[in-house]
Amino acid sequence: MRGEKYVIGFICLVSAVFLGIATTIPKGYVESPLGAGFWPKLILLFLFVTSSIHLVKLLLRKKEVEERLAKETEEERKKEEWETGERHAFPMFLFGAVITFLYIYLIRWIGFTVATPVFMAVFMYITGYRNRVMVAVVSLVTVVTYVLLFTKATYIPLPRGFGIFNAFSVLFY
Repeated sequence: MRGEKYVIGFICLVSAVFLGIATTIPKGYVESPLGAGFWPKLILLFLFVTSSIHLVKLLLRKKEVEERLAKETEEERKKEEWETGERHAFPMFLFGAVITFLYIYLIRWIGFTVATPVFMAVFMYITGYRNRVMVAVVSLVTVVTYVLLFTKATYIPLPRGFGIFNAFSVLFY
């Protein structure tokens, strides 16, 4: 569990640095009731506070408790693997990382409204969810929810893509 302290400390440090950078965000070109820097500052402040609290708890925890928790976690993982038949597989992790980076790269070119349902459907299907109707429904409902949440409720524009993808995205927002 030593690694957990390092990861939480790193998250705390990075969120503090990015919070400092977020305070320099200039006023947006589009008038908005909240301003361009409101949401980044709010999210980073929340991340900093919660990770700081968790880090303090980890630092105050005794070594015996850590060893017991590590043993319990390992036993629970083995029990779950035995019950479900699922294994923590590195190839699946690698697939998830590659497809996520591909999504991040392509979202700029083909837009949020096209890239997100395709990404979600492929990811769900490859990772084992086989009900095609539910894959389609979940993908589409997620996109509609995010478009409404970001563009209408928080005034955050989503990538629209170029060419025909831009025209398709404009139909939704």
